[in-house]
Amino acid sequence: MEREIEQLTRLPAVEGAFLCDNRGDVIVSSDPAVLATVTMNTIGREIGRAFVALQAAGFPANRIDLTYDSWRLLAQDLGDALLFVIAQPAVDMAMVRLTADVVVAAWQKDPAARKRLQKHRSERAQLVNRTALDPGSWLSWNVIAQRGS
Repeated sequence: MEREIEQLTRLPAVEGAFLCDNRGDVIVSSDPAVLATVTMNTIGREIGRAFVALQAAGFPANRIDLTYDSWRLLAQDLGDALLFVIAQPAVDMAMVRLTADVVVAAWQKDPAARKRLQKHRSERAQLVNRTALDPGSWLSWNVIAQRGS
């Protein structure tokens, strides 16, 4: 898995990449890590919640691409994990998405990678519960969940 993460980080304008399980815990990251582990965990949880919310609202997605003033974040859903790529704003995102697809396909074919992912398997829906969210977020979640029903 480290080799494929390195493949992503060799792309022009890519600053780093990491893989989180469905709880938001980092499984593997580029070396050196582009962000602190606690920051990567927070991103993993929040983007995981976004994928759950999109699904619940009837708008399932397998990628989220966020653009900020000074960086860009691609999140790709693997089902049992989330792949993140952090890049400069001017990155060729089509090349990043293509390479991410190649990386994911390699992991799906690799028994060792599948076993490693299975070891970290958890349900992403557990990210959305009353104890995990502040009161305002919990109210928003209930609106989203009702809309999708």
